Parts: sequence; structure tokens; C-alpha cells
Amino acid sequence: MGILAASLILTVSLTGLGLLAMLSMSYQITQTHLVISILGLPLRRIKLSTIVSVSKRRRYRAEHWLSTWQVSHRKLVIRRDRGWFREMVITPKYRYVFRKALETAVSQSKLNVTRA
Repeated sequence: MGILAASLILTVSLTGLGLLAMLSMSYQITQTHLVISILGLPLRRIKLSTIVSVSKRRRYRAEHWLSTWQVSHRKLVIRRDRGWFREMVITPKYRYVFRKALETAVSQSKLNVTRA
């Protein structure tokens, strides 16, 4: 097997793995965190108490966790109060339903933090 064939196989397999990861990405809201997972394995956790706002428009450089090719119709931008990338772009299936649930969880989290 030549170098060209090996590089072609590697390219195709990495592309397939990336597509599988993109299609199997999920977003869950727990009591304290927003969890981003691929194939059930949590890769990223964001504390709800650090989230400042949730919107459709991005202002700064952002961290991208995309689960679709049609980003413009499903994009949500999460702004945090600290971190290297203060904005994070996610693409839940029903963005307005997810946005409302996330905003409710964030407000509950901040209420619990101020009570404690």
C-alpha cells in the first residue's frame, strides 16, 4: 500500500469520525452545569452560575460546539463572565426551547448561590 492510499484512507476515516461526532453531540442542562457530550461521554461542562447571557448573535471570538451543518438556524451564543473564550456557540435542535430552559436554570442557579 502506497503513501497516497494510506493518506486517503486516513482522511476518509477522520472525516467519518468527525461527522459521527458532530451528529451524536448532545447538550444537557443539570442543576449546576450545562454539559456537552459526544456519544454519551461528557466533553465540556460549563457552570450555570458563570453564564451571563444567552443570545443569537456573537460579538467576540467563540468556542464552537456544533451539531449540524445549518448553523444559522440553530445557533445559540452563551456568554460567560470568565475564561479564555467568553462566548460559546452551540446548536441545539430547538434553540428557543433550549434557550428558555437554560435561562430558567441559570436564574435558579444564581438564586441558589445567593441563598447559600
